[in-house]
Amino acid sequence: MSENERRGFLVLSILIGLIGMVPFIFSFYVKHPTDDILLISSTVEEELKTFESRPKEIHASRRITEKSLFPFDPNDLPVEKWKMLGFSERQIQVIKNYESKGGRFRTKADVAKMYVISEEDFKRIASYITLPETIPTPSGETVSSSKERREPLKRKLWVDLSIADTATLKEIHGIGSVLASRIVKFRDALGGFHSVDQLKEVYGISEEQFAKMESSLTLGDSSVKKWEINHLPIEKLAQHPYISRKEATHIVRYREQHGAFESLADLKKMYALNDDFLRKIAPYLDFN
Repeated sequence: MSENERRGFLVLSILIGLIGMVPFIFSFYVKHPTDDILLISSTVEEELKTFESRPKEIHASRRITEKSLFPFDPNDLPVEKWKMLGFSERQIQVIKNYESKGGRFRTKADVAKMYVISEEDFKRIASYITLPETIPTPSGETVSSSKERREPLKRKLWVDLSIADTATLKEIHGIGSVLASRIVKFRDALGGFHSVDQLKEVYGISEEQFAKMESSLTLGDSSVKKWEINHLPIEKLAQHPYISRKEATHIVRYREQHGAFESLADLKKMYALNDDFLRKIAPYLDFN
């Protein structure tokens, strides 16, 4: 066999080999997309099954909540009992604040009038409240709670200034978005309110307006953020709404010359600080 014939035979053998491999190459590229499609379809089916089972789980949790209800008298009801009834800590705190101010529930309608108890909440617990539907009047007549429920209820607005957000504050007559935002910002800058009267210091609240809303205001948690007067620099002290930069400078300079302040009495030694300033700032000072 000549050299040309050998070369021709080699080329032909290579071509035959390549042609024989085509079916294998074709099956490789076709098989994998099919497998991927099957895998994706299987995953989707599993997710759909999971999604379809969720409503059943929700209904089951609702049934458990309904079974946890029990007959109760809302007056002086322990916090844990309120939680068992499905109320949040914020709702319970407002209810407890109402009781601490002398508030009492005489009928079921009194419970419904609480601002933090929604109509949905009341419907859920109404049949378990052991209070009477009616109360006797001096004339011997009775007042029907069910009748009160049919009429528009005037809920008792009880706002806790320690935790109230802008949405809650806007429920107070005369307070809009701007004023509610000012109240929250002032409270946060102070480090919390220690007295309801501090609300009068918010720009835009007149004495007349404060007098109208005062009966609806309370402080559930009157603890405030303390400012470390023996450690904070001028810039930090001046950030407190009650301390001007001039006053902060006097405090720091005096501290550098005479040492740390041990009590409010040491601050009273400074002629640059008047009694009104000391009275307002005292609840916010930490002398450690």
